[in-house]
Amino acid sequence: MVHHGVADDAHGHDRRPGPRTGGGLEIQVSTAPATPDQQSDAARTGSPGTRLWLAAAGLVLVLASLLPPLDMLARHYVYAESIQFCVFAMAGPALIVLGAPWRFLRLAGEDGPVGRLAAARRQRPSFRRAAAFLAAFVGLALAWRLPPVMDAVARQPALVMLEAVTLLPAGIALWLEIISSPPLAPRLPRPQRAAVAALAMWSTWAAAYVLGFSTHAVFHAYDTAGGLGAVSDQEITVAMVWAVAGLCFVPVIIVTVLGWIKDSEYTDEEFQRVFRDERNRAAVKGWGTPPRGRPTSSV
Repeated sequence: MVHHGVADDAHGHDRRPGPRTGGGLEIQVSTAPATPDQQSDAARTGSPGTRLWLAAAGLVLVLASLLPPLDMLARHYVYAESIQFCVFAMAGPALIVLGAPWRFLRLAGEDGPVGRLAAARRQRPSFRRAAAFLAAFVGLALAWRLPPVMDAVARQPALVMLEAVTLLPAGIALWLEIISSPPLAPRLPRPQRAAVAALAMWSTWAAAYVLGFSTHAVFHAYDTAGGLGAVSDQEITVAMVWAVAGLCFVPVIIVTVLGWIKDSEYTDEEFQRVFRDERNRAAVKGWGTPPRGRPTSSV
């Protein structure tokens, strides 16, 4: 029957049509849709198998840094200890985040911890959180490069484990803010991501820059026997830290900026279109301010 213009079935149930597509299927609307930046980043990620190999490579690098022969060399040479630092702070976290092992570990479902975290990040983007992770990374990275701390690591090899368990989480948290790790997407727009990556890189370069200007041994707990002098050891360290930081962060900065230029709504084409519209509008007779000294015509 029909009651107030609404069709009911034989049992009296309301038969109001819900939101449907042309084929009669109900449309499911997400409460937290991905932003255009996030959709574009997700489209650029590789296959799950490729990403899994990247994560495995990151874990292998971390384990190799904790085991001989590198662990033994790190007690005698600054450059060997700096390899450990670069793996814990930059290379290892970058590969693990790029590898996105969350789905392989069954953590990325809607009820999984990573899935819930991804939904919360989409709903509550925050530059403050990203800035806090950046500050934590910079603070820890600089602290572990201080001469007294590095001398203590050389004398107490057990501190290497503490270095790993502090730098790895800080590095992973930072990289999750600047690159996509499905289902986790960066919370920041691309220009801010590029700025965060640049600041992290410059902070690492700054510490190496200060060491590079030293003309004497800055660290005193390392044995440079075997022909490699203390200054040469430090120079190798500076070049290596600069190279690793550049290889990790520079591609991210370039890709992020290029993606922003390509996908931004405020490209040069859009600007030119608006400019042409404004110029055509001003050319209509009777619009705009008349020239000085010429009286307006009266009708």
